[in-house]
Amino acid sequence: MSMTITISAVAFKEGDAWVIQGIEHDIVAHTYDVHKVPEAFTRALLENVAITEHLGRKPLEGIKPAPEKYRKMFEDAALELRPTKSVTLGPEVSVRLAEMA
Repeated sequence: MSMTITISAVAFKEGDAWVIQGIEHDIVAHTYDVHKVPEAFTRALLENVAITEHLGRKPLEGIKPAPEKYRKMFEDAALELRPTKSVTLGPEVSVRLAEMA
């Protein structure tokens, strides 16, 4: 059975690292290479899907939304980024990333 999960995220620089914060689900990833932002967040998302399924729950069930300040950052973002290829490991994953200017 195929399933589509759409997650919004905001990416921002903190020190030398890029932090990618999920909006609908409080999932966070880090990378030092801006070009690896989509890959880092997708990996964190898939890990969370696997963990919740291992615990006998639906993918991402029980993961609360991010704190409101991240939704505000996402809504105020000046740039929208999208991955250039789909991830086909497990459920189909659509990742929408917004970078703060």
